[in-house]
Amino acid sequence: MEFAARAARNEEIFRSINERIEAGAEQHGVETALPFHCECGRASCLDTIEIPPSAYERVVRERYRFVLIPGHDDAAIERVVERQPSYIVVEKVGEAREQIDRDHPQQRHHG
Repeated sequence: MEFAARAARNEEIFRSINERIEAGAEQHGVETALPFHCECGRASCLDTIEIPPSAYERVVRERYRFVLIPGHDDAAIERVVERQPSYIVVEKVGEAREQIDRDHPQQRHHG
């Protein structure tokens, strides 16, 4: 499996978990920071990021954006678009962006 596809699959797994965390937080009215999984493409990464559910929702409204631990970004597939003390927001570029389009045609990545 090529790098972009493998990274996209890893990111997809953690995005799915994070969406369940976000949905539970919304259902229960939680506004304090919760541990969301880093959405980097590293298969070995199991790190979490403390982020308020509302901030996570704001990021994932954008189809190509993901939350990562600072330093987990890869310039070959993404560019940093926001820096916070405990996390960064990246936007996929090039082949990684095309992989999202192939996996999720005509829909938000998030939904």
